[in-house]
Amino acid sequence: MDSIYSKNLNEYRKHTIYLPKEFSKSNSYPIIYGTDGQDNAVNNYYKETLDSLIQNKVIRPLLFVQSHANKKIADSTSMTLGNGEKVYLKYRYFDYVETNSSDSLLKNRFYEHMSYFREELIPSIESEFDQNLKPEDRYFYGVSNGAGFGLSTLKIHPEEIGTYLCFSTFGGAVSDDDWNDRPNLPNLYFYYGNEEPQFLKDAAENLKASYSGKIGVLKIKEYDGGHDYKLWNVLFTQTVSDIFRL
Repeated sequence: MDSIYSKNLNEYRKHTIYLPKEFSKSNSYPIIYGTDGQDNAVNNYYKETLDSLIQNKVIRPLLFVQSHANKKIADSTSMTLGNGEKVYLKYRYFDYVETNSSDSLLKNRFYEHMSYFREELIPSIESEFDQNLKPEDRYFYGVSNGAGFGLSTLKIHPEEIGTYLCFSTFGGAVSDDDWNDRPNLPNLYFYYGNEEPQFLKDAAENLKASYSGKIGVLKIKEYDGGHDYKLWNVLFTQTVSDIFRL
């Protein structure tokens, strides 16, 4: 685990880095940039999975970088559930989801975090490991609100990352006219469960319209199940095995 100081967020942000066992700075590797990196159980899953896939020559060697979310409570904000119970939102939510917060510390948080991710995290990693990558060698992976952040990044800055893996995407609202003036779009793997809300099915249909006639691959999958890390882990393994297969 490592950290960098973000001028955009005015705080230190941690990230976890996976390196293949025979990593060498003299070689070039694709890099997956992900969100929500601080869950140790999940990180162990990724390390064990990638080690196995690479050592058994199923996929080519790659780097996997997960940015840690800020899970501190944003004390000045709350939302109320239908039963009247107040839920205090964490900074993670404002990092990943564009909101209309009136709080001066939070109203620009989403774009400040996006600038951190693009302008600080990615260049820092590629400089540290001597990786001079083209957009097609960069990948994004996120789930839930973390996937929503990825989809928003895809819409706003489609030129920087070549492929997005967005599972059970909450946030990053899409409509079929979002990209009508853009002939080229990143590849997008948009997966969701058949037990999840209807808006994900609607988003899938909107994405089909947005990608129609564009250069860029859109793969949509409705899997059996709901909002579940165990299912996302299986999908991650399957998708990475497909994308990076030797």
